[in-house]
Amino acid sequence: MPLFDTIQATLQAREPLPPLFPDAPYRPDLSCQLAAESDAQLFGPSAGNDGEIGGAAAVRAACRAGLLLWNDDLQASHHIAQNIEDATGSFWHAIMHRREGDAANANYWWRKTGAHPAFADVRRAALNALRDESNAEAQSFAASLERAGTWQPSEFTARCAQAGASAQNDLWLRRVQLAEMQALLDWCQARIG
Repeated sequence: MPLFDTIQATLQAREPLPPLFPDAPYRPDLSCQLAAESDAQLFGPSAGNDGEIGGAAAVRAACRAGLLLWNDDLQASHHIAQNIEDATGSFWHAIMHRREGDAANANYWWRKTGAHPAFADVRRAALNALRDESNAEAQSFAASLERAGTWQPSEFTARCAQAGASAQNDLWLRRVQLAEMQALLDWCQARIG
């Protein structure tokens, strides 16, 4: 089993869910592992290690950025995402800025992301996370996603910002955030060459 799968399984088992606005990595040891391991060690022997950001290397870098972000290591994720010059790098970059509490910067990166091909997967995962939610704000967001027919990242960013770091009723937001990160990570992993 590639190390990527092991780290992802560790993060999937994480309790409680990742906070909206983390202040430190969840597991610093995972961040160290992600920094130290080669692409072949992380993704398996068939993953090249061409050293250039572009094509398959950009997808592998996006996977690292995603795992780091899921691990609440905003700084390390940012360092990688800002060097991926495509819509997927912008997607991870936007999530990172949202999680650091900078909605304006997140929205800048959402504009750079554009209509990402993973939006359909993210929308589906978010709606699934909201399926049995009784919170009125959650139901309102689910209705917005249904009407839009696509993921609404700027609206989700605004709802996270409105909830604030001390929100008592943010569990639905954290569920959707996790669904978003996992769906994008799955989308990226499916494209590793």
